[in-house]
Amino acid sequence: MKRQVTKISFSYDENNVGIKPLEAGIYEVYPSAWAREQSKTSSNDMIQMNYIVRDDVEQPGQGNEIRFDNFVLTNSSAWRRNSLIKATNAYPNGFDFGTPENWAEEMLGKPIKVTVEMETFNGKSNAKIKRFDKSDFPMTIQPQVKHHQQASNQQMGQANASKPPVSSPDPFANNNGQPIDISDDDLPF
Repeated sequence: MKRQVTKISFSYDENNVGIKPLEAGIYEVYPSAWAREQSKTSSNDMIQMNYIVRDDVEQPGQGNEIRFDNFVLTNSSAWRRNSLIKATNAYPNGFDFGTPENWAEEMLGKPIKVTVEMETFNGKSNAKIKRFDKSDFPMTIQPQVKHHQQASNQQMGQANASKPPVSSPDPFANNNGQPIDISDDDLPF
């Protein structure tokens, strides 16, 4: 049996040098990973979030990653977490996530739009998210996210207990989609 060899081109193509670094601008993204860290400057706990620039939306930087977006876990910085939650357009006002880990898990894969500015630190230029907004495009792909097992099933159960019930397309079905059985004696006519 003869093995088929595929020829690879070794010609130089200056337009094919990998993903170009992001520039300041507005991007459609989704949170793709998170980690719980401790701030080096204030020693406060924080959630560090990473984002992927969406491939399903025509835009520069598709597939790039925006890394190290810090959400400090203090009451005075709650406005920033709330800005991200509002941009997802997925939760009612007052929704209780239970823990920072549950909040981070819930954010994964949600389409949002971000405004990015470039910030220079130690001679390196990095993308820094300055604003969160609602996405202009529904997700058409399955987002690639990294889930953590740190949020226990009990914690997730507590957070899910406060979620509004999932509405069924059948108005005569209960929340799990099964028909509701009503006896004739319960009907008023």
